[in-house]
Amino acid sequence: MEYLEVGKIVTTHGIKGELKILPSTSFVFERFKDGVTLYFKQGKNYVATEVTSARFHKNFPLITLDNKKDINLVMDYVGKTLYIKKDDLAELEEDEFYYDDLIGLDAVVSGKTIGKVIDVLEVPQGEILKIEKLDQTIAMVPFVNEFIGEIDLEEEKIEIIPIEGLL
Repeated sequence: MEYLEVGKIVTTHGIKGELKILPSTSFVFERFKDGVTLYFKQGKNYVATEVTSARFHKNFPLITLDNKKDINLVMDYVGKTLYIKKDDLAELEEDEFYYDDLIGLDAVVSGKTIGKVIDVLEVPQGEILKIEKLDQTIAMVPFVNEFIGEIDLEEEKIEIIPIEGLL
């Protein structure tokens, strides 16, 4: 079973067991809503926990897990990373991708591999691919049609359409 990280519990909120989440997913409203099953690691195992209430406060999800409505019952959760099962992911539309699918792809320009996608960053203007080039330098490429060509998940490559100074 494969699990994907969706966020980290950064602190408690109030005294009624709410937990403040720093999300690491672009599907925040889908991942942190009532009834969703999340997982956290305990040793080598993943332990299931259910979101029993969710709301947003200052752009952060605040969730209650397993109906634990007392700060003393949830203090051990602080600092834990939250995951979902990869099998639970919804099918995406054509030309939509999960960040996890993009990370690790070979970045290719005119048929030649120039590096590897190591991260996808969210900025107010959209997403940016962080590419570690073969010479160990980092290139930041906006994830927009002007700079991104074909994405082939089976071949594990993404075509970059560079302009002068981009790479």
